[in-house]
Amino acid sequence: MLDLIEAAWLMTTQVGTDRTWDEVLGTEVTEDWQSAEHRQYDFWTGRGEGNWRPREEAGLGHVEDGQRQRHYVFPALDGKAIIEIAEPRDLTPGEAQGRGFSIRYYNEAAGRWVMAQHWPNPQFDGIVFLDQLTGEEHHGRIAVYSADMRAQTPEGEPQIRRYQFSDIRADGFRWDGANTADGGETWRTWMVVDFQRLGDMPSLPAAGEPLPGYSEGLLCQTEPHGALDGLVGEWSGEAVSANGDVEPARFTAGHMLDGCAIAGVIERPESGYRGLLAWSYTPILQRWIAFYLNNTPRSPHLYFASETAGEGASFFQLPAVIADERTPFITNARAGEDTARARTVWETLNEAELVWRVEYRGQDGNWQPYITYRFARD
Repeated sequence: MLDLIEAAWLMTTQVGTDRTWDEVLGTEVTEDWQSAEHRQYDFWTGRGEGNWRPREEAGLGHVEDGQRQRHYVFPALDGKAIIEIAEPRDLTPGEAQGRGFSIRYYNEAAGRWVMAQHWPNPQFDGIVFLDQLTGEEHHGRIAVYSADMRAQTPEGEPQIRRYQFSDIRADGFRWDGANTADGGETWRTWMVVDFQRLGDMPSLPAAGEPLPGYSEGLLCQTEPHGALDGLVGEWSGEAVSANGDVEPARFTAGHMLDGCAIAGVIERPESGYRGLLAWSYTPILQRWIAFYLNNTPRSPHLYFASETAGEGASFFQLPAVIADERTPFITNARAGEDTARARTVWETLNEAELVWRVEYRGQDGNWQPYITYRFARD
């Protein structure tokens, strides 16, 4: 039986509007993404509950009853990606509690899955979307790896972290997290998650409303968090390419992670283009980070960074996204604008109008226009 918190959220999906996040995000899987490789994570889609079980203080196993999390998992970008949103099952009104977001997709060029995640909590704003893992499926088990940015080997190098998804059944699966400090010779499993499937994913909320996992906006309340709140809502307009071609476009944005991020989707219906953006501020780097992924086949995700956000800000593209299982991407996140290959410039951002342009660096080192988006609020 659904608890009262989830039931209240489900009621918000029934509000009479013309569009929902399902349509905006593209949760229906289209023909481009029907291959067996792209559908390897479909066992997770729907509503579920995770029993996050840390190790016992004394003993060989993990505690029987750990922290309970609610997970909402659904396709996005017409099926190219899988989005997971998590929140505590037992929410306490008026109390800031941690949230989780992950997005993963199958990278055709590398033949591997790539996962980016952001899990802020009251004590730690997270490492925004810079926490990445990559890996493969073998015999029904998916394992993804990354350098652990908060754990080191005795030699001072990052430990390697591994997430494994196994024991997959119709009603659930097992997900465990482990680290190695000796290059894989030994692994320490620090968390086991018993995941129980509760049902199919219901329709998402109305377009522009907060995504699941947002309740009172109690996380990330200090400045400069909130600088992009003006994006929230639905916008209509056009996309103007450098050669003057004009195409109708829409932009939709909403809160997520209880105040720690803004999610936005650009749609160009004539060409079938759909691009997902997510912005969040990282106090560790004192920068805004934008995550970007579109529904173009073989197109990987990108990151953009800026010291400020809002009208007049310029977000520059960071270097190569994810190289391997051992190199922490946070080193790339400290890069400067002087070597960036692309940037987005916010010309106008106010209550009624939104204009930003995308530019690429030419061979002469100067910025060249690529596309400009012009929107008015619906």
